[in-house]
Amino acid sequence: MMKVLIYAFFTVLLIGLNVLKAETLEPKNISSAVEDKLENSQDIKALENYLNKTEEEVVKVEIENKKKDYISKHRRELESYIENGKNVIPLIYSILIKHNLPPELLAVPIIESHYKVLAKSPKGAAGLWQLMPETARNFGLKVSEEVDERLDPIKSTLAAVKYFKKLYSVFGDWQLVLASYNAGHNKVITKVSYHGNSFSSIKNFLPKQTKEYVLNFIAIAQATTEIIKKKGLDKEDVNFDIVKVNKGFTFEEISKLTYIKRETLDKLNPHLLKKRIPNDGEEYNLYVPKGYGKLVKALLDDSV
Repeated sequence: MMKVLIYAFFTVLLIGLNVLKAETLEPKNISSAVEDKLENSQDIKALENYLNKTEEEVVKVEIENKKKDYISKHRRELESYIENGKNVIPLIYSILIKHNLPPELLAVPIIESHYKVLAKSPKGAAGLWQLMPETARNFGLKVSEEVDERLDPIKSTLAAVKYFKKLYSVFGDWQLVLASYNAGHNKVITKVSYHGNSFSSIKNFLPKQTKEYVLNFIAIAQATTEIIKKKGLDKEDVNFDIVKVNKGFTFEEISKLTYIKRETLDKLNPHLLKKRIPNDGEEYNLYVPKGYGKLVKALLDDSV
């Protein structure tokens, strides 16, 4: 009899708790003060607004915030990177325009190399555009023990132009092109095939580094356009001449023939790793101070 009474007691207790639990979840038990507070909550409204945004709008907000951050906190850094590239930016600008590519692509070397021609990554990428050896060779550059044309500002830019055009022919979208430039086109093709043909639809499935790369690029491109125009770097004006040479000369020989300092030749031609032009019959760019081009060409031709 005692066991029956104890069982009945616990049964009644459990039923009571369940009733209490059910009652506490009933809307009628929530006070009007709490409802008013929730309705007026700025956090809730911010969350609702965020969830109601399309992915494209979210991307725009992220870019705008990054742009403001670069302008307010990192403007000096951006200006210093542009200063690094002041000798080549006008030339790169003219190449991009000539090939009908967005001049905003000038921002790629800001992210990739800070406009340092000699920049190299631990993974083996090199030059203004940070091209890998295989990619460079695929787009016509020579990468060997004697010559690394990834360090040639003109030839590397022309290779990058070909690369961008190839990627755009695949994706037809510049944000996806930039994602591919960072992560590799095969990875982006896979994400597009599963999640949709836009950056906003695949961004959360990309590596964090690639997502940030695209957002940073757009923000930096917008932030630096003003700086580049203010410095007059959007006009073709370079302080060196280009001589096409297909005969073997050492920098020492060129210096003696032309009276250009050996140190100047070294600085202008980092792509010629052995400080000489290979005697292999191929044509190489030799960069000389502005105004010396025709003279150097004539002197080198006469010396052969």
